[in-house]
Amino acid sequence: MNKCFLSTSLCRNKEIDTSINECGKLSEKYVELSAPHPNQSVDKIKQIIKKYLNEGYNFTLHNYFPPPEKSFVLNIASDEKEVITDCKDLILKALDLSIEANAKVYGIHAGYLSKAKAKSDGMFEFDENYSSYEKSLQNSIKFINSISENFEKNKVKLLIENLFPSIARNSSLFCSLDEINDLMQEVPSSVGLLLDLGHLNISSNILNFNREEFLNNFLDKYNDRLYEIHISENNGIKDEHKALESNSWQFEALKKIAENQNKDLIYCLESRNANIEQVSSNLMKINEIIN
Repeated sequence: MNKCFLSTSLCRNKEIDTSINECGKLSEKYVELSAPHPNQSVDKIKQIIKKYLNEGYNFTLHNYFPPPEKSFVLNIASDEKEVITDCKDLILKALDLSIEANAKVYGIHAGYLSKAKAKSDGMFEFDENYSSYEKSLQNSIKFINSISENFEKNKVKLLIENLFPSIARNSSLFCSLDEINDLMQEVPSSVGLLLDLGHLNISSNILNFNREEFLNNFLDKYNDRLYEIHISENNGIKDEHKALESNSWQFEALKKIAENQNKDLIYCLESRNANIEQVSSNLMKINEIIN
């Protein structure tokens, strides 16, 4: 039976052990290890993961995990050597932990057109100067191609997640179907996709395209490369990570996605700005849909 994972981002800034325990109680032991959490060594995290595996937990990992010692914005489209070195270090540690956790996938963001720093609310503040789309795209492609073999030989699926623009400007790659096409045709076929429905909602609103048409076209072209879905509600402007409303369009989207699958997908609720009752209700309804 398929179960929806719950992101540990719900337990913001809590210890990893505590976060796994609290999320596991809500999600029937299906937990996505994400951020933000205090830094711990890879060896210590392996011990924690092993303990919970022995208790029947299932794991997947995402983006800013393991928590870096020094906070930075993971931007694989950067042209700064230090940023790329930090990105590669974190991602290869994530691969090591994915192997330890028996995780099938690890998803990352496609990157950004300008320098960024994380604010206290978890949102990014972008520099006024930014690179061209083409240059940032090529940097992202180069980075993915440089690490994809590590994932393929270890049988962990590397996933790239769709992003979203802001009203002021688009500082992100991978926001529209055309941008997804631009990148995916230049990376190995072993590289898969993570579709974030919350990000899709923002992109469709700001870039003015129909999200249902996007989903139909996306599934037609990339269904065989789709391995994970992220779920959270927002107002179409900011990535608010709220619980889904009872009439959310995402429930219908999940039905369409589930009906199109001939493989098990990973579904993950990323509603970090929700209460326990809302999270439990969302998980119950999602699990009804995906089974």
